[in-house]
Amino acid sequence: MAYLLFLLTALSLHANEVDYRRSVITDPSISRRCEKLLQKRKRKLNHKQKLQGLIRRNENLQKSAPRERQTLIKKLEKNLGQLKQELKITLLEIENQEENIIRKGCPGVTL
Repeated sequence: MAYLLFLLTALSLHANEVDYRRSVITDPSISRRCEKLLQKRKRKLNHKQKLQGLIRRNENLQKSAPRERQTLIKKLEKNLGQLKQELKITLLEIENQEENIIRKGCPGVTL
């Protein structure tokens, strides 16, 4: 009797496992595509962090630069503007990348 109960339990577990395999996306091409999208997003996030660090560094240099060095201050201000512009572009690219990940339907991805 116990053996029969064991067999029924095992069969029901196997049926649940087969049903699980059918309901979960296991296509390797989807996984590779999603992995590439996530890697690209990660590179953009790293780029954003580097830009933010450079902006902070530039602002600190502007604070410590002597006022007599007008050309240095102008170059730092110009550089700061370029860094902020690149940061805006990077933020837009990150947002676009996240929308692509959602649109492509990557399973199990949390942003």
